[in-house]
Amino acid sequence: MKKFFRKPSKVALTSLIATIGVAVLLICVLRLAEVDSKVVHMIGKGTIAISLPFLILNPLFGFIYSFFIKGKSKILYILLHVACICTISVFAFVAFMFRYFVPFGP
Repeated sequence: MKKFFRKPSKVALTSLIATIGVAVLLICVLRLAEVDSKVVHMIGKGTIAISLPFLILNPLFGFIYSFFIKGKSKILYILLHVACICTISVFAFVAFMFRYFVPFGP
C-alpha cells in the first residue's frame, strides 16, 4: 500500500478509472427506477448512498495527487480531473443535496 501511494500517477489514474466506473454504475442504477420491485429499490438506495459521497470526494483526491506527477502527463491528468470535477462531482453534489437536504426534492 505504501508503494501505491508513493506513485502519484498510479493514484491519479486509479482515481479517474474509479470515478468513471462508479458514475456508469450510478447511471445504470438510476435507469432501474421504473422497476416495481422493493429489492431493486433497496439496492438502488444503498448504491446511491454509497456512490454519491464517493463521486464528490474521489476526483478531488485524484486532482490533488495529479499535482505531484512529474513529466508531461501532469497537465493531462490535471485537465481530466478538472473535467471529472466539473461534470461528475457537480452532478453527484446536486443529486446529494436534492436527496437529503432539500425538502421539495424528488
